[in-house]
Amino acid sequence: MSAAEIRAEIDRCLGLVEDERFLRVVHSMLDTYIREQETEPVVGYETDGSGVSASAFVEQAEAAVATAARAGSGISAEELDKQSEQ
Repeated sequence: MSAAEIRAEIDRCLGLVEDERFLRVVHSMLDTYIREQETEPVVGYETDGSGVSASAFVEQAEAAVATAARAGSGISAEELDKQSEQ
């Protein structure tokens, strides 16, 4: 089922619901999800399809840089400039 089909099905189902309490719960859940996406956007995806937030990406990148530096496999900015010029 595509995203458009899922949206249409959700819209159809919500149209059948008359319980205002349930609709408030769904609204609250959607509002919370949207606010979290605005403050913590997804910038990529793992191989299993789960989203990677901007802060998680930065943490992973910093950890990879630190690991490379400890292993001595990093290069300086000057070395990078030299390689870029070639």
